[in-house]
Amino acid sequence: MTSTIPQTARAAVIAAFDQDLVLKDDQPVIRPSELAPGQCLVKIDYAGVCHSDLHVKEGGWGPVKFPRVGGHEGIGRVVAIGEHTSGSQVKIGDRVGLKWIANACLRRMRDVPNRQRTVVGYVTSHGYKVDGTFADYAVSYVDYVTPIPESLDSAAATPLLCARPMDLQGMTIYKALKETNAKVGNWVVIPGAGGGLGHLGRS
Repeated sequence: MTSTIPQTARAAVIAAFDQDLVLKDDQPVIRPSELAPGQCLVKIDYAGVCHSDLHVKEGGWGPVKFPRVGGHEGIGRVVAIGEHTSGSQVKIGDRVGLKWIANACLRRMRDVPNRQRTVVGYVTSHGYKVDGTFADYAVSYVDYVTPIPESLDSAAATPLLCARPMDLQGMTIYKALKETNAKVGNWVVIPGAGGGLGHLGRS
């Protein structure tokens, strides 16, 4: 399968803050031999757009190392896995999703008080700290990609990748509800309740 991986492919790249994305058809694609242990290369079939992508482009999340491929909602298939990767839950050919969290230091996260666990200082994020899903190929980590059932439509599943609580996602809706001190029986308004984050508020 690795023989079909091109040298270059398409990508939407953030070149600088407050500039339009640059559409490239010659973005270098990492070679399978260059993947670190624990990394995987995913051929992206479908990508979503989140308002956080705009925050990154406008500098709202802080410094970004340019150029940066944007995006943190994507579904595709694993086409390569880094040599010496052990204990991988995914294999080449698996359909997976890439989300905001590309990788995290869980040892350091354990030392953070519960109230502060929505901070992302110990997290490597797609489309922000590492290249994201606005590309034909994206690098992620086998421990953090999300298996996507074949029966699930990509258009329906992709927005949910912004809000998968088991992978520390959904922090936006969780923190918002927590800070309101809402009690059982209280009414709350959730704008965009059909999207990736909003649906969690209805759960």
